[in-house]
Amino acid sequence: MIYSKIFDNRSKYKKLISTAEAFSLWDMLSSKYSALERMQIWENYAHDRDLKYFLTSIRKSMEKNVKIIEKKTQQFGIMGPDGRFSDIRAAVNSEIVRDEFIARDLLEFVQESVTMLIKAIRSSITNDEIRELWTNIFKEAVDATNDYIKYLKLKGWLNIPPIYPHIPSGTTEKIDVGEAFSLWDHLAFRYDNIELTQYFYAYANDFDFKTLLKEGFQEILKKQAKMLEKELRQFGIPLPVKPPNVVPSVENTNLMYDDNIFRQLFFGVQGAVIIHTHAFLKSTTNDRIRKIFKELLMSEVSIQENLILFGKLKGWLNPAPEYGAKV
Repeated sequence: MIYSKIFDNRSKYKKLISTAEAFSLWDMLSSKYSALERMQIWENYAHDRDLKYFLTSIRKSMEKNVKIIEKKTQQFGIMGPDGRFSDIRAAVNSEIVRDEFIARDLLEFVQESVTMLIKAIRSSITNDEIRELWTNIFKEAVDATNDYIKYLKLKGWLNIPPIYPHIPSGTTEKIDVGEAFSLWDHLAFRYDNIELTQYFYAYANDFDFKTLLKEGFQEILKKQAKMLEKELRQFGIPLPVKPPNVVPSVENTNLMYDDNIFRQLFFGVQGAVIIHTHAFLKSTTNDRIRKIFKELLMSEVSIQENLILFGKLKGWLNPAPEYGAKV
């Protein structure tokens, strides 16, 4: 996007760390310490070979990420949580817990992990290194979640939501009611944002910001809306009301300031990331639709990253309370 070319030096944003980022490091370690103990327990109780593979794979990935987070926590002088946990090697009676129960418990864990990571990314606006750390782990977690949902479907261990009842007779694909609503909700959200960015563009004064709004947002939003419209028509889902194609010009652009417009835009993107995350995690019936939500999610995370850097460059982001600086 256009604003990704405006800057290429992030070094000055790498030293400070905010209170939110300090808490995320501590909280993530605390969560993963508990999860590692649970992974060891489930590995000992599981019987299904593929389930054991997922458990071991997730545990090893977690252990790798824990070491990285521990190093970053120590780097910024943050006292970590109690990391001691029992080293369980054998189950007392491996028959008392069913594989299906373990598999569903693991799904809740990976879904919670994705949600926790996206919240950490959202709050990490001070230190680019920490945000990059969470983003890398987040991408791994999203891929692992997608693969795991496919596995659970093959095993028949997923509860299937009600199927959307108004699918046209010529459409062979099925979607559940949650996926149908998410498709509609995503399109309605884009319609509102297309109209909103038109007003933002009319009031904006900064040249770079106007370019960002027109080329960076309007074009992407319209392209995504067109794609979603096609999906809604295919599944017989009513379309929301479209925004107007033309917004009148504004005579007095001093009624709104660029920095305030930017922050409203930024908060909207942060909200979109949460919407995309929820849709991705809850889309379990149609793999192709889940892939769409996944692509929209990763695109929005990238947009959020570039907006943070753009806002820093312009001095338009409110600085979060500081915890300290890298030694």
